[in-house]
Amino acid sequence: MAVVPFYNRHTSKNQTIKECIKFHIDYAKNPEKTQNGLLVSAYECSLETAAEEFLISKKLYEMITKRSQSKDKNNISYMLMQSFKPEEITPQKAHEIGYQFAYEFTKGEHQFVISTHTNKNHIHNHIEINSTSLDCTHKFNAYK
Repeated sequence: MAVVPFYNRHTSKNQTIKECIKFHIDYAKNPEKTQNGLLVSAYECSLETAAEEFLISKKLYEMITKRSQSKDKNNISYMLMQSFKPEEITPQKAHEIGYQFAYEFTKGEHQFVISTHTNKNHIHNHIEINSTSLDCTHKFNAYK
């Protein structure tokens, strides 16, 4: 049985939105933790340009909706950490489960990057979800 904490991301004082997103995605994609990148996947974005694509959607969101939020209140992305018990699951199966979970959790309406880490005694997924929807008309609703 996986444990899944949920975190919302904000930029720090000296960071741009793009720098923040890129930092977290790059950390999650670390080849030393993801079997040389074999356990990294993305939904509706490229692994190489995910941070830029997340940022573009946010700019389009502001243009379309005419809405913006202050830096300290703007949820720019969400991170799910899906952890499994030691020896409970294979890395490939954990990655597959994580991808399916992220897709269902976002209802297929948000880009995400999933990285499965094997560097600890427990396999775990890092899932970065774009807070802006694919059609750039709304933000992720995490009330339920």
